[in-house]
Amino acid sequence: MNNNYKLKKCLFTFLIIICSLLIVNCSKKFDPDPLTLTVKQNLALLQNDPQFVMYFNFKKMRETKFWEQFISDSLFNSERNFGSFLNLLKEATGVSITKGIDELYFSNSWIGDNALVLKGTFDKKRVDDYVTGDTLYTKINYPNGVTVYKQTEANFNFYFKNDFTVCASNYLKQIENTFTVIDTSQTGLLSNTDLMKEIELIKYKENLWMISNQKLFIRGIFENFSDMGSPDGSFQEKGKDTLAIPDTSQTNEGGKLYDIYKKINAVSFSLKMSDELAVVMQNECEDNQSAVELKNRFEAVIALAKLSSTFSQQKAGPVIKLLDKVEIEVFDKTIVLEARLDEKEITDIRLQKLF
Repeated sequence: MNNNYKLKKCLFTFLIIICSLLIVNCSKKFDPDPLTLTVKQNLALLQNDPQFVMYFNFKKMRETKFWEQFISDSLFNSERNFGSFLNLLKEATGVSITKGIDELYFSNSWIGDNALVLKGTFDKKRVDDYVTGDTLYTKINYPNGVTVYKQTEANFNFYFKNDFTVCASNYLKQIENTFTVIDTSQTGLLSNTDLMKEIELIKYKENLWMISNQKLFIRGIFENFSDMGSPDGSFQEKGKDTLAIPDTSQTNEGGKLYDIYKKINAVSFSLKMSDELAVVMQNECEDNQSAVELKNRFEAVIALAKLSSTFSQQKAGPVIKLLDKVEIEVFDKTIVLEARLDEKEITDIRLQKLF
């Protein structure tokens, strides 16, 4: 009798613990940063149906210690090679990502037209003088008083939307579409309700984010993630950390990951700088079942990568150390992979030139 009482008491206690855990788990809520009104308004200046969208808040990033230590030099390279757009604007306006440009919005469509919006402080007279003295530039004057500057060699067009906004594109029609956009306009990207809903769900929005809901683009991301383009479909990382799976009889988790990419409606990346660097890869799935299945696949790929490293009997390199930092959570249809890196970890990764 006494034993039965003890057993019931243990079972009752166990049930209380389980119920408590379930309550905690069910009450956990995904709480992404809000999309500010000013950022939302500027999205009206981008295309309606882009391949991908990127947002940078350089003003906020410049306020962090990570900017000088880890970000600015790599972004200088982007400034020279970002389709040459930023470099052309720097030559014409005198502003750059390190001084003058506060925000950057960029989108690209499948037909190759780009939309670039810069927020910052610009000297219109300097630009006009520069363009007048450069034979590679021409001016296109419109009846509404707008002057579009065109760099003929690069087929690059830009104009001043106002004193603090520059709109640019390699496609003149995209420029013309922005002429009538005002703060209350529901045009451009704002008219793409599906993508806007997915942008609202991005976890970190203050510093840097990128998103795509185009299936072919998402497929490319997953191919890069697990090297699915290799002949045997194995998960490999080129360089010192070779993550090849030695036993080909094992289940091809990379292939399974590839198989379910079609159930993903959007993929985003976001970054937050503070005392540490938080990096997020986020997937918006069709339903909770798809999200849970994808989480299991990600965990399997990571586990196999670690196992492969163990079999190699080599010291764990930066790729494996980075994978050790990844935490994966599911919130309804959203799966979030997040890694938080301190200064030393970022330095180690950069020394290996992984990024």
